[in-house]
Amino acid sequence: MPTNTLVFLFGLAFGTSLLAIGGVLGYWLGRKLHPAGDVVDRQQFLVFLKNLSNWTSQFSGDVTEYQSKLTRLSEQAEDRGGLTQEGLQSVLSEIMSANNRLQERLESAEARLEQQTDQISSYLSEARTDGLTGLFNRRALDKAMDGLFDDWKRQSQVFSLGLIDIDHFKKFNDTYGHQAGDVVLQRVSSILQMELQDSVCVARYGGEEFAVLTTDSAEQMAAALDLVRLAVSRVEVEYEEHRLSVTISAGASEIGLDDMVGNLVRRADEALYASKLAGRNRVHLHDRTLCLLVTKAGAIAAASPSEIDVPTPAQSRVDENTQTRAQQRLSRIVEEESRRLASRQ
Repeated sequence: MPTNTLVFLFGLAFGTSLLAIGGVLGYWLGRKLHPAGDVVDRQQFLVFLKNLSNWTSQFSGDVTEYQSKLTRLSEQAEDRGGLTQEGLQSVLSEIMSANNRLQERLESAEARLEQQTDQISSYLSEARTDGLTGLFNRRALDKAMDGLFDDWKRQSQVFSLGLIDIDHFKKFNDTYGHQAGDVVLQRVSSILQMELQDSVCVARYGGEEFAVLTTDSAEQMAAALDLVRLAVSRVEVEYEEHRLSVTISAGASEIGLDDMVGNLVRRADEALYASKLAGRNRVHLHDRTLCLLVTKAGAIAAASPSEIDVPTPAQSRVDENTQTRAQQRLSRIVEEESRRLASRQ
């Protein structure tokens, strides 16, 4: 076989091997870094890229060395007028040795990639979750909301937002210490995870406030939140020798025509405020005009009789008046905000 042909075939085989190496590296990166769009810590990602660049440089050095060796062998063969059987055996032996070194480098790089990508996966998880509760964090919530809003614009896929707040949370911290507050947060979070496991996202919104995203209507969201409210009210949180009664308030709203994410958040927040103003341990639904009480009065009284007194007729009238004033106030806010947005268009 002519020397040039032999060198060409070996070069072709080696190039194919390099292509396979690149494919393996791509496979590891694609398999391990699959959560598209997640935000990796900048410094950690730069370290990862630097290590990968170093490994690539090592492979590049091996390729250059191998090409130089092939060139040298080719020149020797031309000088000798062709390769003898012993010369061919020598070429094959050196090529096998170079391939073995490449294989060792590949296995070493593969192990390093495994370690690095496991670390990146850990960073991804930390970037998306709240350390105390294990729920998604605000960053993950915002990303999920942006995705749902894009689906709404493209396909008119309805989605709803619910906001939840632990009632009188400051009293837990002030009376029993911040560790007691952490225990309450963790217990409520576990109930949210269990009761709302089919939701798109359940997140710690900040402090003692949580947020829920679903592709349900606002009415379905509010009904689910009321079941969560009831579940929380039936649980006593144990902390040291104390048994703490906990309740939550919530508000829900649904995306609408010509709506923006900011408007949706504002309406859900107003519904939550209405629940707080009306006496807590309640759920309100914002129908884009008014905040409507979802929780029945009997359910509120039965949920935690030790904490909530059954209202007398006079108290009921006061509560109704308070709720009416709150709805009127929120209605004015909605109208003013609508006029403000209309004037900007």
